[in-house]
Amino acid sequence: MNFPVKVTLGVAALIGLAIGAVFLFSSSEEKAIQAVLEGALKAAEAGDAEGVIAVVSPTYRRESETRDDLVRRIRAVVSQRITPAKMDGAAIQVSGNDADASVRVVIGALQLRRSFGLKLSLKKEEGVWKVTSAEQSED
Repeated sequence: MNFPVKVTLGVAALIGLAIGAVFLFSSSEEKAIQAVLEGALKAAEAGDAEGVIAVVSPTYRRESETRDDLVRRIRAVVSQRITPAKMDGAAIQVSGNDADASVRVVIGALQLRRSFGLKLSLKKEEGVWKVTSAEQSED
């Protein structure tokens, strides 16, 4: 095998390793985000407002809604303890320390069943994924 072929194969192998590392990193981060969101949903189901609030970034903002506004809403909603609650699908896209997630949440059962979508922006802060913005859409 001549030198140019060896160099070409070496470069191709390095590119392949880099692409593989990107997919591996993203996939583990996506799983970490999904675990954070599922933990918040379990906390909400258990009536633990502080467990839900823990995933909200101190820098949270959506249009004119501040973190304090969201915290008040979370406490009011979680106190109703609507069960069961589950995440029915999530699409998560990670780019470094930022991520976007679209999730579908289903709460209640039978005639009390309600589902809605959430579009979330997240940021990795001190090694932990936090929600920096959220938008809800009804079915």
